[in-house]
Amino acid sequence: METGPGLLVVMSHPDDESMGCGGLILRHTRAGIPVSLICATRGEAGWSGKPLGAKKEDLAQIRTGELEEAAATLAIGGVELWDYPDGGVDRCDRQEITQRIWEQITKLRPKAVVGWGPDGGYGHPDHIAVGACTDIAVTSMAEGDRPALYHLAIDQQVADFYKEAFRLSGDGQQLPLVVQDRFDVVFDLDPDEVMMKLRAIDCHRSQLEEWRIAIRNHPRLMQQGYGHEPYLTISSRATGLTANGLLGEFS
Repeated sequence: METGPGLLVVMSHPDDESMGCGGLILRHTRAGIPVSLICATRGEAGWSGKPLGAKKEDLAQIRTGELEEAAATLAIGGVELWDYPDGGVDRCDRQEITQRIWEQITKLRPKAVVGWGPDGGYGHPDHIAVGACTDIAVTSMAEGDRPALYHLAIDQQVADFYKEAFRLSGDGQQLPLVVQDRFDVVFDLDPDEVMMKLRAIDCHRSQLEEWRIAIRNHPRLMQQGYGHEPYLTISSRATGLTANGLLGEFS
């Protein structure tokens, strides 16, 4: 039974939690650390997999169900799914969003919070806005109540992975990835963890581009990308990972 202060992940869209930091989440839930998720939007603005017979107006409901499946796969204990507009979070009331995140931190009292950094991974405005609100919510807390704060990061290995993975679909697609020249914590997953992360990603059927389907036949490439998650430490009293590969706060 999961007990005690845990980990809070603050993301922008259903699928961010699995594709972005599914390995980190899985590593902690498997160790009995409670993990909670805030997702700011229902991701109604776009899809890649286009489920057969589905209509675009059904997408918010479809992605809500997909997030529930992925959260169960990753053993996330609680999901706060909000209704800010997909693609428009940066035009919403930032103070309100920050306050709501602050309230969840106050309620859950996590030891660590993981969110998007100011680059949003690849410049996504929703990622940048939610990340900024998360940072303010954390830093505005009294020092004794303030959890550690980490940002998702992209290093050269992840960037090379996406470049090679996009070639699998042959469409020449590229993401404007922001590659960090430094990172503080890296989760290198074992093959079993990679397959569990893949199961969570596959729950987001409406978001499965062709390359995400093709990659299943390329275990080396999956290990390179899905099995490698770098993070920046923004504030923490701990150093690196524990002997069990958890964030230092959970030693």
